[in-house]
Amino acid sequence: ITQEDRARVWQDLAASSSLEEALTGRYEPLGVVGQGSFAKVFLARHILTGTKVAVKVLRKGEGATLSWVLSELDIMKGLEHPHVVQLLEIVQTPGTAYVVMEHMAGGQLGQHIPEVVGLWEDEARTLFGQVASAVGYCHAQGIAHRDVKADNVLLDAAGRAKLCDFGLACRFRAGEKLGLLCGTVAYWAPELHRREPYDGPAVDVWSLGVLLFLMLTGCIPFTGASYAQAKEQVLQARYHLPFHLSDEAQSLVSWMLTLEPAHRPTLQQILGHPWLRGHLKTPGHSGPLRPTRIPRGDFSLDTCPGPALLCSLPPSGAEMLPNKLFIHSRVPRILE
Repeated sequence: ITQEDRARVWQDLAASSSLEEALTGRYEPLGVVGQGSFAKVFLARHILTGTKVAVKVLRKGEGATLSWVLSELDIMKGLEHPHVVQLLEIVQTPGTAYVVMEHMAGGQLGQHIPEVVGLWEDEARTLFGQVASAVGYCHAQGIAHRDVKADNVLLDAAGRAKLCDFGLACRFRAGEKLGLLCGTVAYWAPELHRREPYDGPAVDVWSLGVLLFLMLTGCIPFTGASYAQAKEQVLQARYHLPFHLSDEAQSLVSWMLTLEPAHRPTLQQILGHPWLRGHLKTPGHSGPLRPTRIPRGDFSLDTCPGPALLCSLPPSGAEMLPNKLFIHSRVPRILE
C-alpha cells in the first residue's frame, strides 16, 4: 500500500488525532471493503502479528442513531460462538466506535451461490447448519437478529459460515412482541408485511427459510415486479420448490416458511430436522465453493427470475429506519 493510499484511508478513518495515533500504532490500513447505512468497513493488518482484521467504523450521531449503535456494540460484546464473526476489540471516542473483528477472507455467502441453480444439497446443508447454529445461539441468549440474509453470512478462508452485522438485532423476552419494521424486504415474514407486532425468533426462522431456499435454488422464493406482487406471494406462501430437491430439504423449507408464526419450528427443531441431523459435525469446506453448475430438472429461468429487481419501496406510512431505501440488483436490502 502506498503512502498516498495510507493517508487517504486514515483521512476517512480518523475521528481525532489521538485515536489516529492509537490505531496507527497497532494497525496498518489496507483500504475500504464495504459501506452501509451506519458504518464503513476497512481492511487492516495488525502490525505485531500480521493478521488481517476488519475494522467497522460506526458514527454514533445522536438520538435514535446513537441508540442503535450502542445497542449493536452491547450485543456484539456478549456473543462468542464459532459461527458468529468474532469481535476482537472496540475503540471508542465520543463520536465514533471502531469495532475490530476477524477478517472473513471468503466474502459474502451470496457471492458463492450460483444464480438459478444454487448449491449442491451437501454444500448447502453444511453452511446452513452453521448459520442455523449461530442463530439458535443468539435466540438462547435472548437476541433476535432481524436481518438474517445471504449478505450477512460471511465465509472464512476455510469456507466456514459465520453470521455478522447485528445492527438491527435486539434483545427480547420470551413471549414479547416487537414492533419496529426493519430488515430486508425479500426476507420479510408475513407478519411484517401486515405491519403486526411480531415474535423476533419466528421472524428469524422465516428469514432462514428464505435463505435456505436461495441456497438450494439460486433464487428468492417470493418475487414480483412490485412490492405489492411480492407481498401477495408471501401472504399466500406461494412459491415453487424444484422436484430435484430431496424430500427432507423440501420439508424443512416448507416448515420454516409457515404462514402462522406459532407453527414455525424453533432453532432447536430446525437443527434436529432429518435433513440436518447427523450432518452438523462437519467443520467446514476445505476450499472455495464451485461457482457455476449446469441447471438440473425443471428449474429454469421461467420459474426463477434471478437478478430481476424483486421489490420496490414499501407503501408510505410504514415505521422505517430513517434515510433507507430497499434496493439491490439481486436481493433487496437496506442501503443508504
